[in-house]
Amino acid sequence: MDEILRNIVDKTPSAQGAILMGFDGIAVEQWVREGLDLDIESMAMEFSFRFLELRDAAASLEMGQISDITLKAEFGTILVRVLSSEFFVAVLLESAGHMGKGRWVLRSQSKALAADLVN
Repeated sequence: MDEILRNIVDKTPSAQGAILMGFDGIAVEQWVREGLDLDIESMAMEFSFRFLELRDAAASLEMGQISDITLKAEFGTILVRVLSSEFFVAVLLESAGHMGKGRWVLRSQSKALAADLVN
């Protein structure tokens, strides 16, 4: 899993780190670009509960399952790919200029991460 997360960060321009986390707020694995003082675990833990609320809202509106979430803020962008009802992977970007590339990388790596969770 560590290698997959590192590949996600390396292949996504302006990515600072990636984390695989449960919707319960417990981190499974994370990788942060060398030299950065980044608490990606606390950030993802805080958002995991909001992601649950979004998932519940989508269900109550009969929109189906959520697959991706993007949060663009003043000082960073978070890209999230839902892997299962229990887990998601998130990438923190320094700038939003490469959101499309980041979403593509997450989508292309999500099957490998989900497979690792089963094994």
